[in-house]
Amino acid sequence: MRNVFFFILICFTAATISCRNNKKEDKAVKIIQDSVPVDTIQKRDTLEKEVKKQNSETLEEVLEKLAKAYSEQDSKTINSYVHPKLGIYIIYRPGALDSYVHQNSFNFSKPVPEYHAYEKLIYKGPLKSGKLPIFDCGTMKWEKLGFYYDRKTRPNELSQTAKFMNEILDAKINNTEMQRLRNLESRSYRAIMTSDEHEEPFVFHVTKEGEKWFITVIDRAYAGCDA
Repeated sequence: MRNVFFFILICFTAATISCRNNKKEDKAVKIIQDSVPVDTIQKRDTLEKEVKKQNSETLEEVLEKLAKAYSEQDSKTINSYVHPKLGIYIIYRPGALDSYVHQNSFNFSKPVPEYHAYEKLIYKGPLKSGKLPIFDCGTMKWEKLGFYYDRKTRPNELSQTAKFMNEILDAKINNTEMQRLRNLESRSYRAIMTSDEHEEPFVFHVTKEGEKWFITVIDRAYAGCDA
């Protein structure tokens, strides 16, 4: 009888110690969890949401955002869509032939060419998909007005400009660079926003690099009819 009593006592004691240890472990886990700052968790969640949102921007959303930023001469927004390695090309017409410059960033206060200031435009949305507006240098009029992008055709204006620069201006753009420009165009779309014949259009290309769209070309030569 005494042995049974001692056996029951030992079991009860062991159960009590185990329960206390479990409570201590639970408390330790809670302390560790509580030691992680709440704002750290919130910042991490916010950052993940921001990255996801940034990467999920559609082509159309980026085109509209860039057109509005250009209309408002918002260099900060434009530059947020300039790839740090790809940069941005500005095509312009210094005379009878087109040329381009390659820049790491874009600045409305430093136009290309320097004698042709960037005009403050009026946004002409909504964005439409379809054939791009054509400017007729004979009538000095646009075929149509508005904001369009061509989803079916890849642009080649940049590589063609480089080709002419080599042939006419002896620019010495090597084959490696020419191929890089063609590869850039193979991932690009062209958009044109027109207002009227007296206002400069906004003609630009966007390129997908990774999961994000970037502005890679601003074409200031198109619709320029100077010989």
